[in-house]
Amino acid sequence: METHGHVTAAEALAALASTEQSRARVAWAGYPAWHWYAIGAGMAAVPLTTLLSPLWLGLTSTVALTLLLLVLTIRTSRARGVCEGWTRSAMRLREAALLYGPTVFLLTAGSFMALLGWWAPVTAAVLGFAVFTITAHTLRTRAARQ
Repeated sequence: METHGHVTAAEALAALASTEQSRARVAWAGYPAWHWYAIGAGMAAVPLTTLLSPLWLGLTSTVALTLLLLVLTIRTSRARGVCEGWTRSAMRLREAALLYGPTVFLLTAGSFMALLGWWAPVTAAVLGFAVFTITAHTLRTRAARQ
């Protein structure tokens, strides 16, 4: 947008704040609810693959599922239209770390604790799904309210 004349600092700050709110709405509010449930379920299935009996089958299915989720997440982010960063998503690094960080930590810990018994990956899967979907819906509603 071109301006003709003097722009005050307050007007410039208001325009920047409006742009940031618009970016946040595009990054979060535009996704359908099923997207967050699908990604959360896929992420929750990752520690469950460690329970597969031959070790090579568990490892290959973990890698395949992780790559599939990564591709799906990047493609749906690019389909949103606003592109920033290496994933070309409107989601900032801080927002992505807040969304994916605790879930990935939980699921990785659950996978490593598979040696303790079958209950550890199952518990990690349930908690990971809950943490991811609750965080996604919270960030989505907060962005929609702005």
